[in-house]
Amino acid sequence: MLPVKPVTKAEQMRECLRSLKKNHKDEDARVKQAFKTLLTYVGNVVRNPDEEKFRKIRLSNQTFQDRVGGLQGGIEFLQLCGFEKTGDGEFIFMPRDKVDSAVLNSAGKELQSAIDNPHFGVL
Repeated sequence: MLPVKPVTKAEQMRECLRSLKKNHKDEDARVKQAFKTLLTYVGNVVRNPDEEKFRKIRLSNQTFQDRVGGLQGGIEFLQLCGFEKTGDGEFIFMPRDKVDSAVLNSAGKELQSAIDNPHFGVL
């Protein structure tokens, strides 16, 4: 049996974004908007880690649903970044002690690559 190579967080993120793109392959503009919105969320936390408003997203927010939440893989990507669903299921929230700039910077690189590369997720 071959040894299983550990999967890095960046690889998990890339696979999540690929999956999001494949699940919505006929909605290129919507997928690109999702990637850009995710990049904004991640960037805001990196730049303002002490600001709770950037670490908390109301799941029922219509803009969030339209751009990220309504796409299969959107919330999962945020969870890979360190966001967690609150007990009441109303928010997705990143506790201050879970802010990991290395993980968030990696997420930003994966998102930027997905946005810039027209062939991302095609292969």
